[in-house]
Amino acid sequence: MQFRIETVKKRATVSFPDNTQMSGYFFVSTVSALGGGEEPVGELLARKREYVPFESDEGKTVLLCKENLVVVALDEEAPESALPGYKRVSVVIHLLSGQMLSGKVSFALPETQSRLSDFLNSRDAFFRLESEGKTCLIHNHFVKLIAAE
Repeated sequence: MQFRIETVKKRATVSFPDNTQMSGYFFVSTVSALGGGEEPVGELLARKREYVPFESDEGKTVLLCKENLVVVALDEEAPESALPGYKRVSVVIHLLSGQMLSGKVSFALPETQSRLSDFLNSRDAFFRLESEGKTCLIHNHFVKLIAAE
């Protein structure tokens, strides 16, 4: 007897350290472990797994090594993050590849730890950047520096 977890596809473009990209779909659960609907891609990437399945635009399913994902650009509108208690900071992110990304980082932390550095130092491997109405998940390992705008 096999148990299958129902999944849905979430479109994204992933960038790798060699400056190549791949577009396709992540498979996420229809139920988030944190509640509130479908599992976000960020939650999938936060799991304690080295590899995640990804279906390329050519229809081929591959396993992506999370350690080698520089940026995951989600093909969906950025959620409304102007929630009560959330701080939004405009930043420019300089990646080791020379690429620069600008946008807003949103977070909610206790008042005594509400600096951008507190948030970034408390994160898992990826953090979210809202840029031009889209959501990007940035891997901390490939960040050279972050400057507030």
